[in-house]
Amino acid sequence: MSRKSEVFLFIVLIFGVGLRLWNVYDDPVLWMDEIFSAQMAESPLRDLLLAVPRFDTHPPLYYLQLHFWAMLHQGDGWLILNSVLIDTLVILSLFHVAGRIYGKTVGLWVAAVYAVMPMSLVFAENLRMYAQFFLLIVWLWYLLEQRITRGQASAKARIGAVLLGLGATLTHGLGFFVVFFIYLQAVIRSRHLGRGRAGMRPAAQIVTDYIPVALAAGYSLGIGMFRQTEGVASLDLDTIGVHLAISLFGMEFPAPVLAGYLGFVVLMIPPLFGARSRVLHLWLVLLPIATLLLLSLTVKSVFMYRSLGLLTPFAAISLGLFYADAWRAGVVWKQLLSVTVMALLIAAALNSSVNFRKEGYSQISAIWDREAAADAVLFTDGALNLWGISRYLPQVPRYSALAVQPPVRDGMLWLKGKLQGSYFDQAGLFGKSDHLMAGDRKIWPYADESNLALVTDYWVLDPVAGACLRPQDRLLARFAATGKTLLHCGKS
Repeated sequence: MSRKSEVFLFIVLIFGVGLRLWNVYDDPVLWMDEIFSAQMAESPLRDLLLAVPRFDTHPPLYYLQLHFWAMLHQGDGWLILNSVLIDTLVILSLFHVAGRIYGKTVGLWVAAVYAVMPMSLVFAENLRMYAQFFLLIVWLWYLLEQRITRGQASAKARIGAVLLGLGATLTHGLGFFVVFFIYLQAVIRSRHLGRGRAGMRPAAQIVTDYIPVALAAGYSLGIGMFRQTEGVASLDLDTIGVHLAISLFGMEFPAPVLAGYLGFVVLMIPPLFGARSRVLHLWLVLLPIATLLLLSLTVKSVFMYRSLGLLTPFAAISLGLFYADAWRAGVVWKQLLSVTVMALLIAAALNSSVNFRKEGYSQISAIWDREAAADAVLFTDGALNLWGISRYLPQVPRYSALAVQPPVRDGMLWLKGKLQGSYFDQAGLFGKSDHLMAGDRKIWPYADESNLALVTDYWVLDPVAGACLRPQDRLLARFAATGKTLLHCGKS
């Protein structure tokens, strides 16, 4: 590779890392699922371990890591920095592992591509488990790739791969899905490269090592059976196109339906024409995408931009490998394509960073704190909105995720009855109060006839119907912040 090409790729790398740091400075607020992460991490350790399966589909490993990080500081910017630093380690890891397997030039290309992939930037500035998951699967893939190449592995390498597989599986609710494909392609390729017993033995060892990892998947599968998931539930081509656009070009990309399908052709098809990128791209990008769509249409809705984004590191590896080989071989059309795609990714990354703004709670909390009476009552739709608005109220100290919960119903009510008097009941698995006090103000995470009957005027955050909670009530005031609506209602 020429000196100019190296300089260009290093500039792209620095740009990608710099944009991550800028995003933390420019938009250091928490939204929706990030509030969930912060609430889990800032809870006492015992409560964290109980609250994660109580409220979430994802396993607890990420929240445990974030819990210890939050012990140093609990500001929003500090918490988000956790994701940024881990994702920076992902960039360095991709440079190292791709360089060790395919050569330094490929490693540089792979790291540069990943650094400006808009979805990697979105995940890097989110207080969620994606960066940690990426770090684990990159090293898992590397250890198994070395194993395939050498036809054997040391005891340390085998144990390391098992631990990484367990870590990835227990980091994200769909981690087991990606880990399954990493192991599956390793088994098949290991068997294919060897002949007779020479191929069977390493393949059998990989299958054996996968057994504890597969058993760990039972956590997410068991929890997922009872949780509602997001994603495409029918063959809605427009919705599929939007999710493809977000996964490829990040947030706020123009004409998302068209961009999704065109982007898929431009980014996801070319690696099939590369001798070295084809196999990896098929096994770890295209086949998982097709499987996610099939599962979404037949079993459970899981096809969406966040689940597609789990494949981002492998898309970066296959693209970087394809582009590096194109420049080495001097194939003009592939070289032009690589430059065009890199420019497109840089533009999309900038667009996503500049135009996308999180639906933070800090603004709406400040409005309620300023406008509401000293004894005001606020209703939120669920615990997440309660955690979000109370996080920024000066009268509210940090509290456990288990502390305040709406009354349980249906299956949870049955489970609560079964656990009455047990350790879980005494630990507050189903909550110690049904409302939160913010000074003399009261915040309810639910609304029904019993608590509505106690008030003549009240506030409501993000009402489901966009109106006051009782038909006869009149709207006294309406306030709005980024993605949030706050109503002040009273009796007519």
